[in-house]
Amino acid sequence: MISINTKSHNVDFLWQAAETLSLNEKAELIEKLLGRESGLMLISANSNLADYVIAQTQLLSLTGLTYVWNAITAEIAGKLS
Repeated sequence: MISINTKSHNVDFLWQAAETLSLNEKAELIEKLLGRESGLMLISANSNLADYVIAQTQLLSLTGLTYVWNAITAEIAGKLS
């Protein structure tokens, strides 16, 4: 059995070490922890929103894309009315 206090202490130590990493190093660490096939996309707060949206649409199925584009079309039509 593992003591919760010991585990928490180890996580705190790792958290402090991770805080010293650059944004790119943190992203690389997360990718390694989750695996390349996790589907997770890390987007910096400084990134271009359009690039993020385009990247996210690559993960959608045809049904998902249809739903998104129909919602966008409805939003644009509503604003033009």
